Amino acid sequence: MLKFVFEESALSVAGKYSCHVRWMTVIAVVMVGALLCSGCTRKKDTEYLVRVRDRSLTVFDYNRAVEAAAEEAFAGERDVGADELIELRVRILNQLTEEMLISVFAADNNIQITPEELIKAVDAIKADYPDNTFEETLLENAVSFSSWKDKLATRLLVEKVIGSELIDTVQITSGDIEQYYKDNFPQGLPAESDADATHRKVVKHLRLMKAETAYKEWIERLRQTYSVDINKSAWESLKELPHA
Repeated sequence: MLKFVFEESALSVAGKYSCHVRWMTVIAVVMVGALLCSGCTRKKDTEYLVRVRDRSLTVFDYNRAVEAAAEEAFAGERDVGADELIELRVRILNQLTEEMLISVFAADNNIQITPEELIKAVDAIKADYPDNTFEETLLENAVSFSSWKDKLATRLLVEKVIGSELIDTVQITSGDIEQYYKDNFPQGLPAESDADATHRKVVKHLRLMKAETAYKEWIERLRQTYSVDINKSAWESLKELPHA
């Protein structure tokens, strides 16, 4: 099963990293909340599962991330098939490994999230929550603000790298735009449409689609550049699937 770990990208470059900050808040809360409770780890859980240079993912952290993702993916479902759970495990391993690869790339290329950028993102997220519900959400998930902020910084860093390396470098031609209109508006735009606004949306959509297509090849180059060390014995020992 190990050889299939990296065959499917865990993340969509358009849907995962170029998203609204409120969505990232939910992910950050769920994932960070899952990675706490370090006091209840067993010795074998502190083994590394994946290492990318100076970044590592422990068995414990991986299992907690899978459990949190299962709660989100299968909320309310009583019967979840083994194949679905296996797919979830592989997807989360992909996701967290790719995050480490991108973080290492960012360090090598001096790409950072400034304190000002982080404060702005935190303030924007808090603004979406009335009164003190933001703090209450963290407390309900047993997440400290500092841990949550660290995770958010990582998410913002990944988004910045994806933006600078893939989305911003995409070239959209007049032919691309013309073909999109032919495929999606064969009868022309509706009379009430705002042509300029539609054009901007089309260009943005095409840019994201091309970036998503380029993502698989780009992340594979990162894997070739930064060796991904998988603890095979630890991976093989993860036989018990999470309960949904």
